[in-house]
Amino acid sequence: MSYDTEHVRTGGDSPDTITGIPTFTDLLSNTDLASLYSTIRNSGAATGPELVETVTVSKKTVYEYLRKLEHAGLLTEVESHTGPTEYEAADFELSLTVRDVEVSITPEIVAVIARSDDFPVIDRVLDDHGIVTFALAFDLATAHRDGEITTRQLASLTGLSSGTAYDLLEALYEIREFESDTPPTTYSPADFDDEAGELQAELTDE
Repeated sequence: MSYDTEHVRTGGDSPDTITGIPTFTDLLSNTDLASLYSTIRNSGAATGPELVETVTVSKKTVYEYLRKLEHAGLLTEVESHTGPTEYEAADFELSLTVRDVEVSITPEIVAVIARSDDFPVIDRVLDDHGIVTFALAFDLATAHRDGEITTRQLASLTGLSSGTAYDLLEALYEIREFESDTPPTTYSPADFDDEAGELQAELTDE
């Protein structure tokens, strides 16, 4: 039986068992947990021993995190008759709405947060501006790669300083493996203010 109610929608036979909700938010603040989840998701499947060799936390912590993620419904065991248990990462989308602002947390955003030790600007934006601004910058980075907006326009739309926007774009370009003919630039067209207003209107309309 499928469900399509106000709070639950599923195309499966029954609602999935999802517990350990704090684990979802822990993915946004615990770099090691986010990294382990992203490692499993990127590899398709992984075992505990494989993860011990690839992540930076202790063996004990690896297995604690595996249990935590599995309890939250973010990992499932792959059937195997021999060898260590393999785990697959479940895709998810966690949507939050506060004061008419909706933000969706996805594995793609978690994968970026997992690299915050390498790129301190990620934590700086999350701590100073919050997840909504970070997620908006994440999306606008694609428009920047495609030449639709400049760094300064992204800064205006997100409320980030030009320097922070530049640093964040550099991090996003590398983490997301964007390719571009030109690197992020802090320069904008002479009619920047008009264009930024039009972009803001488009985002608001959407």
